[in-house]
Amino acid sequence: MLGGALFIASSDARAVDLPPVAGSPVKLDITETSVIAQRFSARQGELEEDQGYFTWLNRLNMVLGWKKFTLGARIDSSVYALRPEDRFSSTHPNYTTIVKDGSTRYRDAIYPAKVWLTYRNDGIEVTAGDSYVQFGRGLVLSMRKVDELGVDTTLFGGKVTVQKDPFSVTLVAGLANPSRVDEPTGRALFPSKRIAARGGFAAEPTVPMFGSDRIIGAQLQAGRGLPVIASTHAVQLTKCAPYRYDAKGNVIEDTFDAPFGTCEEPSRSDWLGELSGKVNPTLDRKSTINAGQSIEVPSLWGHGNLFIEGAVQKRDASTTNEANTTGNALYASLVTTGGPVSNTLEVKSYRNFYPLAGSAHIGRAAAFANIAYSMPPTAEPIISDTMFGFYNACVTGARDRLDYRFTPTMLGYATFGYFVSRSESFSGSCDRIGRSTADERAATTNYITDGSLGVEWRFDDDKSILFANINARNDVTGTNVPFYRELAAQYSLTKYISGPYAIEFAGRHRYRIQHGENTPNPADLAGEPWWQGEHQNALKIAPKWVLSQGFEYTTFVGLPTYYVNGGVLYKFTPDSNIRIYAGQNRGGLRCVSGICRMFPAFSGARIELTLRF
Repeated sequence: MLGGALFIASSDARAVDLPPVAGSPVKLDITETSVIAQRFSARQGELEEDQGYFTWLNRLNMVLGWKKFTLGARIDSSVYALRPEDRFSSTHPNYTTIVKDGSTRYRDAIYPAKVWLTYRNDGIEVTAGDSYVQFGRGLVLSMRKVDELGVDTTLFGGKVTVQKDPFSVTLVAGLANPSRVDEPTGRALFPSKRIAARGGFAAEPTVPMFGSDRIIGAQLQAGRGLPVIASTHAVQLTKCAPYRYDAKGNVIEDTFDAPFGTCEEPSRSDWLGELSGKVNPTLDRKSTINAGQSIEVPSLWGHGNLFIEGAVQKRDASTTNEANTTGNALYASLVTTGGPVSNTLEVKSYRNFYPLAGSAHIGRAAAFANIAYSMPPTAEPIISDTMFGFYNACVTGARDRLDYRFTPTMLGYATFGYFVSRSESFSGSCDRIGRSTADERAATTNYITDGSLGVEWRFDDDKSILFANINARNDVTGTNVPFYRELAAQYSLTKYISGPYAIEFAGRHRYRIQHGENTPNPADLAGEPWWQGEHQNALKIAPKWVLSQGFEYTTFVGLPTYYVNGGVLYKFTPDSNIRIYAGQNRGGLRCVSGICRMFPAFSGARIELTLRF
């Protein structure tokens, strides 16, 4: 079967032409991605339940086009073997913990992940089923896909957009639909498996892992095609139980009992009681409303652009005496250009303003803690992973980037940022006007400065390119206690050799110090400095081959120091390829545009086959 798939992929990838219907052509586009991986045994500092298992994940995308209609579906499946609970005997000292952990992991399944029908015609677009949606820059609503983190959240329901310049209206309503399986951890959002009583531990019933999150929203734009564009948008997130609960507090698992969940009491309160609002106050609230207004000037007399967006948030109170339930946010971006110089200034001021958190049971499925339906702009580098806690919930500051083009092919830049966060430190928070509400206000107020210098250089007739930068960050509390410090360098050099050949060197190296981290002595929370980084070499043979070899390292206490890996990419066509990878990767926090997640360390082999035909 695999050989046949490779043979098909070796031909030009293109949509399949089906027999005409009502005199109009019908096109079918199919993309299949299959991932097979085997993890090796746990290394130093790694948990046994995170390693040693086999997985096969498959995603089948089908898109059918006819006239002004598009019908699409994605079928996801997962198969696991060598699960920890299967590899260890019942006499293992951690067997009960492993079984409980496995109740929400390594689940064999096949299910329709996405399905949609879209109609487009003369400024009208109507979608029934799954769709991505974002209002403004994401302060109010942002449901999108981030491949680097495995995030793929859509709205399952209806979306209608009507455009008639200079106006545009978008209406949305439906249920949040995130990906149900997390590849790096094997965790799943399906209800947990029942656990039988054993060894003094009571039996555990089925527990839902994700709620019924209902979203309605609207956006009105005026000024499309004119010098100034104004946009007003609002969203209401209502959280309900995914199942009804019986008198004993157990879920009623009948598929047809409440197929879209229920907002009836006490089922709703029983479910929200499983969640923790201490992580994000929007997580366990019955309802949260976001509303915003933006103004955009697409062209400042041909020398830049301006964008300003403000938003407010109102959350239901968790208790009758809770008063701090409102927040607001302001974000602005100003780009100016002139000759060889361009400048980008970003300003943000967020006060008790939180992302709309998806109702994942993070106590049992922490890998899905990053499910959110809004994401305020960070004014940080895209891959910044140094915004700790709820850094962005109560923060004010700005970042400026100055670019200077020395030649048509060489650009130098410098950035500087300064921010004050009252929510980065544990227990830090603020009210709607930005005043700290923490007991120790100075200790939970962080002052952050950072800067970078970089260069972008294209040469060899644009066949070779260099990106490089150095960065420094200093984060200190109001009591002058160092919270986080870093020095880092990053580079990527692609050098053309001749003919189809090119080589690439890429890496990032960091010197880090963080309060409470890397503490050989538990009594000393100051934390010892540590190094971490990665470097990759690659040989590119256009247009078919990429051969790579990587090296990672860390001096963090309790973790392996070195990680070695290698891979091969072969492209059958521009849209079909196979990747073979083996080796080790360091675990840790990774972020993209403010969306973050913890990745477990990887040690094993992985094959990813993507076919489009």
